[in-house]
Amino acid sequence: MVLVTFGLVLAACGDSTTAEPRLRNLVYCENPDVAAPSCSIAAGYSMADDSALHAKLSTCAVSGCHGTGGTAVTTWTLDMSGSVQNALAPLATTLGASGDYLVDEFDPDCSYMLTKVTNQPAGGSRMPLTPPHWSSDEIDCFRSYLHDMSN
Repeated sequence: MVLVTFGLVLAACGDSTTAEPRLRNLVYCENPDVAAPSCSIAAGYSMADDSALHAKLSTCAVSGCHGTGGTAVTTWTLDMSGSVQNALAPLATTLGASGDYLVDEFDPDCSYMLTKVTNQPAGGSRMPLTPPHWSSDEIDCFRSYLHDMSN
């Protein structure tokens, strides 16, 4: 009886061969060749001073995009009324269109928000929709911030 139950549990936890593969941005997520996160911008992208990141994310948190006021065209909003950490924390329980968490606290490199600002978004369009897009340095600093948040 125990052996049968154990076998059923293993079967329920196994991967399905009929499941559709999830879209993945292999720039960071599940890429064994990617370097550790680092931030080369002098100020504004750390847990102690998030001013530059706050300004960058505030451009996403506008009415018609990911803002809390008005009519957002997405299923999630970004409340930038406080710190960046306070704005991102609730997104750790929200799934993006790819099936990844918007902010993945266990594997920050797989955060959907991170993939969307790269030049290889995991499904859909790169964000922001209209240029200027985030620079490589800004993306690296955002990635570093997400890693700091998860510690």
